[in-house]
Amino acid sequence: MKTSLLLLLALASLTHAEPPALPLTQAALQKIDPEIKPDHYDIASTDLNNDGTDDVLALMNGRSAYYGSGGATMFILKGTANGFESLGSIKVVTEPIYARKSVKNGFRDLLVSVRGGGATPGLAALAFDGKTYPASPGDVGAEVEDSDELLFAEPTPPFDQKETLQGITFQAFSPNNRSGNTLTVTPSGLELDNKPIKMDVPGIMTRIEVADINADGSPELYAYGFDGTSQTLLAWSANKKKSLSQITLPDLDATQSKGHRGGDEFAVVEGILARRFPIYPEDPAKTQPTGKTRQIQYKLHAGEATWRLKPDKVLEF
Repeated sequence: MKTSLLLLLALASLTHAEPPALPLTQAALQKIDPEIKPDHYDIASTDLNNDGTDDVLALMNGRSAYYGSGGATMFILKGTANGFESLGSIKVVTEPIYARKSVKNGFRDLLVSVRGGGATPGLAALAFDGKTYPASPGDVGAEVEDSDELLFAEPTPPFDQKETLQGITFQAFSPNNRSGNTLTVTPSGLELDNKPIKMDVPGIMTRIEVADINADGSPELYAYGFDGTSQTLLAWSANKKKSLSQITLPDLDATQSKGHRGGDEFAVVEGILARRFPIYPEDPAKTQPTGKTRQIQYKLHAGEATWRLKPDKVLEF
C-alpha cells in the first residue's frame, strides 16, 4: 500500500511540474549559474504571491552540482511579465515540499523536508523576509496541513527486479528519477554478449516479465513503465540465447487509434502481448470514456535487424 501511495504522489508531481515557460526558467537559472542545464532540475509552478502569475521552484537533481547526501538546492523564481527573477535559494532540502496558505511579507510560506547529511529529519516551515527565503531550512518540527499544496512529492523508490527463463537471467534497475530517468538491463547466461544495456526512459519503471511468446526456445524481456498517463513498454529478445536485440512496437494506425486518449496497459497472455486501453468518444469535448475497451493482440516476428511486434487481432468489449 505504501509503494502504491508513493507512486501516485510521484505521478501527481510529474504532471504538476510542467513549467509555464521552460526557456524563461532556464534563462533565469543560467543568470544564477551558467553551468545549470535543463536536465539538472525538476520544476513545480504555483502562485506564491497571489498576483495571478505563476512562480517557479526549481529543485536540483543528481545531475547537477547542487545535489549531495544531505539534499539538494531549490531555487525560487518570481514570475513577471518579462520572465523570472530570483527570490533566492534554499540548500539541503528534499521531497516532499509544499506551499502553504499562510503568507508573510506578501509571499506564501514553504514547507520543506530535511533528512540525511546528519541533520535531524523532519519538516521545516520557511517564511519570506521581504527580499528572499531563508538560505537553509533551520529547525524542523512543522506538520503537514490539509490546506498545504504539494509541489514535489516524495521520491519513488528505485526499481530493481530480476527474472529468469530458459537459463537466461535479466536484472533490470532504474533509479526512477522524475526527470532524466534511465533503465539498465543486465543479462546473464547469454553465450556471446552479456554487456549491460542502459537507455533513457520516460516516466518511471514499474515491473518486468519474461516470456517466450514465439516459442523459439529463447526468452524475451518486457519492461513496463508509466509516463503519467499510460503504461510504457521496452522489450528485448535473446537471439538464440546469444545476445539481446530490441523489440519494436508499431504505432497505432488510424483504425486502432480511433477513440484512443491514453490509459494503455500491457501484459503477456498465452503466447501474445496484449495492449488494452479505454475507448473515448470521437467528440473531443466529451471527456468521459464510452465504457468500452479496445485490446490489440501482438505476435512476435523476426525483422531484418530487430524483432517486431505485429498486430494479430483487435478486439473490443
